[in-house]
Amino acid sequence: MSVNALVRLEQAHEGLIGALDGNDVESIEGKLDELRTAISDVRSMGGWRESPDLKARAKRIAALGEAARIRVNFLTDLTRQRLEMLSGVRGEVLGSAYSHTGR
Repeated sequence: MSVNALVRLEQAHEGLIGALDGNDVESIEGKLDELRTAISDVRSMGGWRESPDLKARAKRIAALGEAARIRVNFLTDLTRQRLEMLSGVRGEVLGSAYSHTGR
């Protein structure tokens, strides 16, 4: 496997995290496209399990993916809270898809 493919994947994750932190929808969409392409490139290459260095890089990239997931969950919750607040101000009840117990 080419280290360059993993570098591109790592950079794509970092770019997405930056876009999520910047709250720029157009940038987020562009970075998601870059991430999809990088993931596809890495999947098509295979062979990263043979090298300890590549395994270590893959673990760092997985941690970046987790960091992006946490940001998405945070932003989703923040958006839900804002919608509930706006609905309350308007005197409407906003039905929630999830309860606080997670059911």
